[in-house]
Amino acid sequence: MATATETTARVIKKYQNRKLYDTRDSCYITLDEIAKLIQKGEDVTVIDNRTKNDVTSIILTQILVDQEKSQKSILPLSMLKQIIRGGSGSLFDFIQRYVVLGMENENDSQAEATRYIERMVSRGEITKAEGKVLLNQLAVQSAKNLEQLQNRINDTIEKTVRRASNLGQIEDKIARLNERIDHLESTV
Repeated sequence: MATATETTARVIKKYQNRKLYDTRDSCYITLDEIAKLIQKGEDVTVIDNRTKNDVTSIILTQILVDQEKSQKSILPLSMLKQIIRGGSGSLFDFIQRYVVLGMENENDSQAEATRYIERMVSRGEITKAEGKVLLNQLAVQSAKNLEQLQNRINDTIEKTVRRASNLGQIEDKIARLNERIDHLESTV
């Protein structure tokens, strides 16, 4: 039976100065250290200390962006782009809907094409050599289509990563504006 501490998430507080504080270990923590906790299987929740909003998804996105910047990418570029292109929904939904089904459909399509060409060969409509040429042409076209899709996905991810990399600057500006507002309110 699990204890209460085993079933609750480790709470990390995010302060306006962008520092992260681990409430369980009572110390500041980096994005890299949060990534390591998650890799070890820990459940982590990040709460904005001022608004009390759950900002876990923002922090995890920042971790992914940092990993992309340092070439430690955990997801293929094409997959990241397709996730962003898809808009809303979870990563699991994306993987289930597009990646797994896409692979199954590609395998099914390839198998169906092979069966169809084998039937044509067995009926004498085409020769074995012609059948092989047809299968090769289908494979080449499929690879071209996949490459075009990956290029479109890569373009979208690059644009999104550029926008996401400005997130820290925007948060800093908002924090400075809030400080100015607080200062003006205290003088009024």
